[in-house]
Amino acid sequence: MNASAVGAIDDSPTAPRAHALTEPADRGTLTVSARVVERVAGYAVTLVPEVTAAPRRVLGVNIGDARPQDAAAVDARVEGATATVEATIAVRWPTSVREAADQVRRQIRNEVTRITDVRIDHVDLDVASMKMPVEPRRRVQ
Repeated sequence: MNASAVGAIDDSPTAPRAHALTEPADRGTLTVSARVVERVAGYAVTLVPEVTAAPRRVLGVNIGDARPQDAAAVDARVEGATATVEATIAVRWPTSVREAADQVRRQIRNEVTRITDVRIDHVDLDVASMKMPVEPRRRVQ
């Protein structure tokens, strides 16, 4: 065997191509379900300070307290690589609801895009509860 034959590549048209890849468009598609987007968005809410999952509701009435250990109740609609998200949250009193909502929207967009590569078109938030401070303020008489 001579040194020029070692590592030689056969570029002839009839040589089999062991590592030939098909074009990306011919390989198939990846579909992210709405359930995946809901789970990621629900988790994203838990990353925002002063915001928690809203209490459970029956006939529009809060049952129990906010649930900081749980992911928020989220509904998502996914069309292709774009999603719309609706979430129900609780904001701890006296946090600004506007600032908390902006943080939640930003966190949902960032986490869903980072993890699933689905772009969030719109985030609707329903603030169902504001947890009151544990100790009431003293009143001066």
